[in-house]
Amino acid sequence: MQRLIKKSFVFCLVVIIAMLTACGVALPRECPPNCLGASLMGKDLSGVDLSGANLVEANLGKAQLDRGNLSGADLSGAILAEANLERADLSDAALIGVDLTKAKLGGAILERTNLSGAVLAEADMTGAVLTDVDLGGVILDKAKLIGADLSGAGMEGIELTWANLSGANLNDARLNGATISDADLSGALMIGAVLSGAWLNKSQLIGTDLSMADLSGASLIGANLTGANLRDASLIGTNLVGANLSGANLNGANLSGAKLLAVELVDVDLEIDPILYELSEVQLDVFRVDTVLGGASYNSQTIWPEGFDPPSVAVYADRSSPKE
Repeated sequence: MQRLIKKSFVFCLVVIIAMLTACGVALPRECPPNCLGASLMGKDLSGVDLSGANLVEANLGKAQLDRGNLSGADLSGAILAEANLERADLSDAALIGVDLTKAKLGGAILERTNLSGAVLAEADMTGAVLTDVDLGGVILDKAKLIGADLSGAGMEGIELTWANLSGANLNDARLNGATISDADLSGALMIGAVLSGAWLNKSQLIGTDLSMADLSGASLIGANLTGANLRDASLIGTNLVGANLSGANLNGANLSGAKLLAVELVDVDLEIDPILYELSEVQLDVFRVDTVLGGASYNSQTIWPEGFDPPSVAVYADRSSPKE
């Protein structure tokens, strides 16, 4: 009987120790708040509270941090490749230069987070909240940002090649000089967004709201802007050769100096963006055509390039006065 009780006691003790280890998630001593350089690769930290912690250069690769609280934490230089951060709170956190390659950030909160210099290639950020976030120089190639809220975000010089931003909110976002070629921005909200000098070659912008956006000097060679709203947008000097603007709203848009004719396309236009440079001559021939304007609407406030007459397939929208 005593032996049985002893065995039961030992068994219960082992179970309790295991439970405590699991609950304590084996965090290093004094972590949090001091987790500097901590090795937590692959650890299950689901729902853990690391708010305000010092996680500089910590290794959190493949760690489970879903639903975790990392608000205000300093993760500068940390490794978070393939980590699970779904629905985690990263608001006001510092993720400068962090490796988040293939990380899962669906539904995560990243309000006011500093992600400058971070690598988020192939990361899944579906439905993530990134309002007023600093994404300057961030690499988001092939990232998934479907329905993400990026309103007011600083995204100057960002790399979004092949990214999926369909349905995302990019109102008032600053994307000047960004590389967004071959990306999907269909149905996205980009009202008042700054895209001056950006590359959007071959991108999908079907039904995208770009009203009052600044696209001056941007390159949209072969882009699909079917049904896009470009009302009062600045398209000064924009390259739209080979682009499809069927059914687009160009009321009040300024297209002075824009390239709309195939003859205006020069070799350098096709050489500066790797997405176009790597195409064969046969593939490039598809884009060596005039801008498609069938069904696109314009009015008396629309400013066309000097000497350009809108084609008859475009629709003059001013009903109050006849077209002169």
